[in-house]
Amino acid sequence: MTWRPANISSLCSQNPLLAGCTPSAIGFVSFLIQYFAQSNDNYTANGNYTTNEPGEYDFIIVGGGSAGCVVANRLSEIKNWRILLLEAGTQEPLAADTPAFVAIMGKSTIDWGYKTEPQKNSCRSYFDRRCNWPRGKVMGGSSTINALIYIRGHPEDFNNWARLGNTGWSYQDVLPYFKKSENNRNPEIVAANPNYHNTGGYLTVEYLPYVDPNTNIILNAWNEIGFKTIDPNANEHIGVFKIQSTSKDGQRQSTNGAFIRPIINKRRNLVVKTEAYVTKIIIDPITNRAKGVEYILTNSSDRKVKQAFAAKEVIISGGAINSPKLLMLSGIGPKRELNKLGIKIIKNLSVGKNLHDHPSFRGFLININEKSQTLADFEQIKQDSIQYLKTHDNIISGSVIPTNTFIQTIFERIKNSPDIQIMFQGLNITDYKAFVDGSPSSAMLPLPYYSGLNILPVLLRPRSRGFITLNQTNPIWSPPLIYPNYFDASRDLDALIAGIRIIRKLFSTKIFEKNGFKLYEEPMPSCTKYKFDTDDYWKCLITEYTITFYHPVGTCKMGPKKDPNAVVDSNLKVYGIKSLRVVDASIMPIITRGNTNAPTIMIAEKISDSIKKEWLRNYQ
Repeated sequence: MTWRPANISSLCSQNPLLAGCTPSAIGFVSFLIQYFAQSNDNYTANGNYTTNEPGEYDFIIVGGGSAGCVVANRLSEIKNWRILLLEAGTQEPLAADTPAFVAIMGKSTIDWGYKTEPQKNSCRSYFDRRCNWPRGKVMGGSSTINALIYIRGHPEDFNNWARLGNTGWSYQDVLPYFKKSENNRNPEIVAANPNYHNTGGYLTVEYLPYVDPNTNIILNAWNEIGFKTIDPNANEHIGVFKIQSTSKDGQRQSTNGAFIRPIINKRRNLVVKTEAYVTKIIIDPITNRAKGVEYILTNSSDRKVKQAFAAKEVIISGGAINSPKLLMLSGIGPKRELNKLGIKIIKNLSVGKNLHDHPSFRGFLININEKSQTLADFEQIKQDSIQYLKTHDNIISGSVIPTNTFIQTIFERIKNSPDIQIMFQGLNITDYKAFVDGSPSSAMLPLPYYSGLNILPVLLRPRSRGFITLNQTNPIWSPPLIYPNYFDASRDLDALIAGIRIIRKLFSTKIFEKNGFKLYEEPMPSCTKYKFDTDDYWKCLITEYTITFYHPVGTCKMGPKKDPNAVVDSNLKVYGIKSLRVVDASIMPIITRGNTNAPTIMIAEKISDSIKKEWLRNYQ
């Protein structure tokens, strides 16, 4: 299937008054399809795909995302092991490799297009009170549609996992696996903190080549109010920093690009099948051993159910939404919920519980002067895009404003531990209402082009917990029901407001005043009844215009056997089922402080080693 962005022509024909429904915006969509829809990958070229496919594999990996691609690479290092990687999505298009097009990936054909169920305390101004939850349906998974930010988390995140009874998951235990993946190409970063960084790994980490003109203004403003410049992946965790990205030479480094492309046509023992939708784990009812999977090739005309068998293990790497869904479809999950659907219970576990995420919100805006603006018309953006295809080194190699800040509010008691992350994103501020409403047409604007800025305070330590369950109408093919329950714990709202009060200090800095950076003080449409900048106003904004930060975790929780909510043990083996593991962000008992892509890759690296040690006596 060829990649397509959101179909704004259809939406605009239904409602021509939508902001951004202009001929130039619609024409830009056609341009993207013409120049960026194809893929450089051709995994069917692997001879094993069609001619030498074995009847049985050693390992079957379900999901070619942030974790699955890593596991496939590491296990296929053992030449006599046969590995099958099944991915429901397509191969990665050029559009996804392009940093500026991050926002365009949402609602495109490589996005699962999930929405939350109607929420009481969040997402209230969106249609049916539901938030969009973009998830990558493509090789590389959500590492193919995220904002490319490389952040590992705080040491106490992992120490806390260990304190909960997860042996081998302390920071000291996991740091070598962060370093194992890393190929850090900014020598000053490595030289400053050589004990925390590495070169030579599969995953390239570096600064994007495009230097946004307002980056230093923001960095210096944080310095002016007392936040020093840090390396968040070393030993300091409160401060401001320039973002390192999972990128290479101006292009995205998804886990597909980093871990699969370099090896796919060299390792004959690895078979990758895209558009392969797994519907069930085959489990022996007598031994409770996972033997294989059932799947359907959705690009095939017959759509017959196929089976693949694993001599050693089945590894589920579908992510925090699809991994619990597949377990429940296979009879592993909450007994009461599966009984409602007539699914035979194999193991009663708390699958789908403990869902949490890093929420943020739209509408905290900055007016900037004309000198600082980068907005261009679509004709200029087309020319820049064509030039990018030749050089990978212009404005199209940029993404979000490449600076983040970690701050600590009064609601976080552990010393030097952030509970709020702040990111800046460009937007067309004259079209802010379409931006706040989430109009697909407004998302066609590549991120480095803007006339104003959106401040995104992100809650790093949410207390609220949600859950995922199967869709009763069509459990297999319909999306699962997602209940994030954002802000059910009122302290989550209080922490974000405390963060906002710290951010507000930026507008009193000399550098903001000198460069004309001013708070946009027109209230957002759903919050006009509140006085601007009061706590009630911010609470309204947060709960009306909630957004995910693309970081759902926890739905197949790792924990000791005595934990009633644990689904997997510290080796990520599913309790009560032999030869079955879950390896992805769903196993996190508590979310890490920062973007979750790097920790997910670490999880995959660590468990790949565990698998090798278990099956190879002499593996070092």
